[in-house]
Amino acid sequence: MAVLFSRTRFGIQSWIACVTLGYALSSCLAQESDSGEEGQTRSAMEGIAILPSRTDPEIKTFDFPHHLHVDRDIVIRKAPEKAAERHELLLWLTGTGGRSRGAEEFCKLAASQGYHVIKLMYPDDIPATVCKRDEDPKSFEEFRLSIIQGGKGPHISIPRAESIENRLIKLLKLLSQIRARENWGQFLDESGDLVWEKLVPAGQSQGGGHAFLIGMKHPVARVIGTGAPKDWSLKSARSAAWLVGESATPKERFFTFNHQQDYQGCTPEQQWATLDAFGLTKFAPLVSVDEKRAPFDHSRCLTTDYPGGKLESGPAHTSVIANKNADLFRPVWLYMLTAPLSVAEGAHYQPAKAEY
Repeated sequence: MAVLFSRTRFGIQSWIACVTLGYALSSCLAQESDSGEEGQTRSAMEGIAILPSRTDPEIKTFDFPHHLHVDRDIVIRKAPEKAAERHELLLWLTGTGGRSRGAEEFCKLAASQGYHVIKLMYPDDIPATVCKRDEDPKSFEEFRLSIIQGGKGPHISIPRAESIENRLIKLLKLLSQIRARENWGQFLDESGDLVWEKLVPAGQSQGGGHAFLIGMKHPVARVIGTGAPKDWSLKSARSAAWLVGESATPKERFFTFNHQQDYQGCTPEQQWATLDAFGLTKFAPLVSVDEKRAPFDHSRCLTTDYPGGKLESGPAHTSVIANKNADLFRPVWLYMLTAPLSVAEGAHYQPAKAEY
């Protein structure tokens, strides 16, 4: 038995060493080089990994790699046959328990449309649903702000160094040094703070809720939530208080995509009530992408029942952003990424090419 344990322990240690080495090598590859431009361009589109702790020694938890995507043919070569550079940063935030490697097809699509893309690893092990029975109407907001900005509350305590904001700022500072030609520094101002007007917070589930709250607190370029927002208070039988407050970003700039059989966090009926209370349905009603094509009546609230028939809530929840559904949902993703920010301008929407 002792021999078996020893071998098992050795195997685990070897596996950990291999994973660590792999992350270290991928971080080395993050360094921009003047040689092998074609390889650099291909790698940047597929995704470059950088450990959070490499950007800031004070980051000690959730040290799974961030990933970035950028089309260097767009941002460096200015290729006329491709989309123009948007000078906007798509910040992708994964759902509870996720790692930043997900949503690859969505993020590569964004890069093909001229976005700089960062899939940020952050403290995501505790779901916002821990707040659903709290007496305090601000509970959901305080929980999320602790993760976004750093803070302490009854359910979570996040140091500023581990917060979404610090992780993003420190990553951008590093990228502006080691990948200078890609111009990541444009998303930081002279004092080193985020240029919020150039940010597009986006995310799945818990990450989508964070994206919405960031858009509520700061004037950002647009907001995208899939499987979100879902902050529903069982104590008050209504949407979380922060979802019905004033927004620094015009509500027209928020886009959502949810499955009709998604019961994660709240029921579909509660989800629709939340979107209505938030104010998104005043621009256009909920639209099923199974029945209409882009521009989906210029709706900001898109839904699907794919593939039809009975579907478990978990698979339904993640299906709207799943890589395996890219061919089906690419027009939906493209619409949320590129639709005019004003509904009045939506009549002129022409779907862009989605080649990458």
